[in-house]
Amino acid sequence: MTCLTDRQASRLRFTPEPEPRVTAAPADHALLDALAADGRTSVPDLAAATGWSESAVRRRLDQLRRSGALLIQLEFDPRAFGYRAQTRLWITARPVDLATVGRTLAGHPEISFVGATTGVTNLMAEAICRDNADFYRYLTEKVSALPAVQTVETAPVMRTLKRIGEIDPSRRTW
Repeated sequence: MTCLTDRQASRLRFTPEPEPRVTAAPADHALLDALAADGRTSVPDLAAATGWSESAVRRRLDQLRRSGALLIQLEFDPRAFGYRAQTRLWITARPVDLATVGRTLAGHPEISFVGATTGVTNLMAEAICRDNADFYRYLTEKVSALPAVQTVETAPVMRTLKRIGEIDPSRRTW
């Protein structure tokens, strides 16, 4: 009995074609403006704002979401749920392990954001914990357990002045 090589087997697996990249067009500006003002705007209200039919709005929203051009995000104040320790982490990981460390951190429930950066550090993350003791446990037990992490600098968030939200219409580039 002959076995397939890994390469041969991978060629037999079905891999769906990625969605073609869709970018926002000038005609989308009214749609995006309405969603920026209130992300919960109903399809009938979006149709009224754009002058499109409801089915056209649904189709365009679906295209923009499937392509990754439109993201639906939820934002909340962690303090409302009892989380009092919000901390930024600037991490240096071995470059060969950067993606692995980033994916690992992204899988931690304490991490609300992680991104690769350039400069003195190569990862930035935000940890949200119940309190300082919970953050200390997270830092000393989970982050320090990652062998590729070389350095970590932390800074508590004392006060948040702005989060994700409506873009100031005077600063929009469209």
